Amino acid sequence: MKVTKRIAALAAAALMVASLGVFTGCSADAANEEVIRTSIASELDPYKNHDSSVISQIQQQNAVALATVGMDGQEYANALLDGFDYSIEDVTVNGKEATATIVMTQKDIDETEAETIMEELANDPEFMAMSQDERKTAVSDRIFEYIESVEAAPQEPVTLEFVLNGNTWEPTEASATRLQSLFTF
Repeated sequence: MKVTKRIAALAAAALMVASLGVFTGCSADAANEEVIRTSIASELDPYKNHDSSVISQIQQQNAVALATVGMDGQEYANALLDGFDYSIEDVTVNGKEATATIVMTQKDIDETEAETIMEELANDPEFMAMSQDERKTAVSDRIFEYIESVEAAPQEPVTLEFVLNGNTWEPTEASATRLQSLFTF
């Protein structure tokens, strides 16, 4: 799931740069604050709304693992995104620099727990006696039970820094990297 998190964050960062450039051109701080808010919302709303493009992205990024254990990709993606939300707490523009503070509400999926589930199944004699298809179903069911049992919760606030590059607000390199930590899928 870490690879998925990185890819989603990098895609969001790239799209955010493009979106910020489209809306700039106003010189007033308030207008620039709104540009940054709108851009952040345009990147995060698809996750909040379970848009088909985000569902497809999660499915594709996890296709091999999902196929291995017989999980339905769409069901998996929707389970991960269940309860996802965000709030833009603050946007402050100071000349050619800006900061935005975001609080994400999402499931914090513990990879160690998933490994524990797999180990428990591997040590279960009944599981070992099952057919391949029955094993896939058992693994899929247990993983879904775990994902669905995790409640989405507010995460620590994240502050992103932006710089005005020509007419485009871009996240700093450090903030683009920080975006990687926003997603747990």
